[in-house]
Amino acid sequence: MAVFRVEKNKSYTVMSNHHLRNRTLSLKAKGLLSQMLSLPEDWDYTLAGLASINKESKDAIRTAVRELEEAGYVVRRQTTDARGKFSVNEYIIHEYPQTDVSQEQPPEPTPEECQETPPQSSPLLDHPLSENPATGKPMTDNPSPENPTQLNTKEINTDILTTDQTNYPSYPIPSYLSKRERSRPKRKEADGMDTDMSACREDLKAQLEIDLLCEGRPDDRGKINEILELMVETLCSQQDSFRIAGNVYPAYLVKERFRSLSSMHLEYVLNCLANNVTRIRNIKQYLLTTLFNAPATINHYYASQVNHDQHQTLSSEYPSLFF
Repeated sequence: MAVFRVEKNKSYTVMSNHHLRNRTLSLKAKGLLSQMLSLPEDWDYTLAGLASINKESKDAIRTAVRELEEAGYVVRRQTTDARGKFSVNEYIIHEYPQTDVSQEQPPEPTPEECQETPPQSSPLLDHPLSENPATGKPMTDNPSPENPTQLNTKEINTDILTTDQTNYPSYPIPSYLSKRERSRPKRKEADGMDTDMSACREDLKAQLEIDLLCEGRPDDRGKINEILELMVETLCSQQDSFRIAGNVYPAYLVKERFRSLSSMHLEYVLNCLANNVTRIRNIKQYLLTTLFNAPATINHYYASQVNHDQHQTLSSEYPSLFF
């Protein structure tokens, strides 16, 4: 539904009372939505921009935006550029919740469901991959390449808010060198493996918004690049399973989880590293475990951070309530 505003003496904003009377929304989410509805459409809607005009931190703003997205007041769309690569996320703010927005986190797929559902394919830079067969023997003939469907790429702010929805999507990054693809004709190049890894690296950099993340966290640039290389190594690995936190998971399940990660999940991993005070004996296993569990634990992590910050603020301003 379109947002209509009526300005009075350049100091008033008319908006719907729907979100203000919605008992399922927190007070912070109601206030943030009211503030966003009062801002001009060409305003810089970034986490840093919203945090600069509020007392709360970027993590608190991110949690409130995620709550509004779950409730349907904020709708996120993944856009692509002219070459089919993932571009920025487009956010649309509504006065009324959208009924087609899922408010529940989907259950984690079982190994049987993952085997029955073929991984999606997406266009690479100059070498679009072919479709994966659902069942049966791998294809031996050259399948016709899939034409990527371009999303709506209307002009939007390139500094769009880099948050993620709770029902995390499965980004269609190809399953490089999986069992199905090993039997397919490979490109006749001297170092085809290096070419596949380069294509995987470029797709991950677009998916995770590595350049923007490095600009926002210049001190963590080295860590970000190391995590990126670890993800490339995992996605291009030919092994059938991975050991994560003492458990053995099939390779396709680990790769599917990695394809669902976004820049917010990568920030979450960096925050976990920064807040960890114990000695990490196997840093590679620690990073694999944190990346694998990020989609399932990120919401609880930031919710606990917000609760802690709110408690600290209230205890300092109203000590009589706690002592």
